[in-house]
Amino acid sequence: MFESERVSVRTVAIAAISFVAITIALTVVIEAVGADRLRALVESAGPWAPLAYVLVRALTFVIAPLSSGPLGFTAGIMFGLWPGLVLTLIAEVVGGSINFWIARKLGQPVIRRIIGQEGSDRIERFYEYASSPWMLVYARLFFFSVYDFISYAAGLTTIRYRHYVVITVVAGIVPAGIAVGIGASLTGDPARLVILYLVLALISAVTLLLYGRVRRLLPSGSVHIEDRKNEL
Repeated sequence: MFESERVSVRTVAIAAISFVAITIALTVVIEAVGADRLRALVESAGPWAPLAYVLVRALTFVIAPLSSGPLGFTAGIMFGLWPGLVLTLIAEVVGGSINFWIARKLGQPVIRRIIGQEGSDRIERFYEYASSPWMLVYARLFFFSVYDFISYAAGLTTIRYRHYVVITVVAGIVPAGIAVGIGASLTGDPARLVILYLVLALISAVTLLLYGRVRRLLPSGSVHIEDRKNEL
């Protein structure tokens, strides 16, 4: 079993500060460019704009060093809440599925070539979160910022692909909805933005409070592929 990565207050604080900083930066950009101009740009691109967004976000999942966090915000800005949410979920399923099958069929040597040794080491630390359906649900809800790594890790376990897809879509509605909703709120009612930040703060608090309890209650229930091969 790989070493698990502990959740710390410092980690959550850094993530929260980065999150707020990105939001402020996007707000400044929107004020400078203008929300109406951004929407007009998307409309002029026609069907290519949603397709380009899905492809780029899926690519950021596969090439893990690329940060996909700000893209969720831009989906809300460019497409609105519900279209942006649907497009984001499609992109994350496509990108995450590619990660899953790369790991399942090709293994860690190929993963290491794609994302480097440091990224491969992170996948090993996230293995526990992908080792059973319920732990994967927890990871999808609370560790969405590293779900690209967790998707690779899921492919290294014996978890079934259909379970992975269902969890990625259903549990992903919450984090994707928050990111896209914040983006949509940047061009609308500021009160909605405050509400979304409160929801995010609640999720962060739940992560810290329940992490240890969830790990004790939910055993891994799955075996690493290499271990299963050795058994056979």
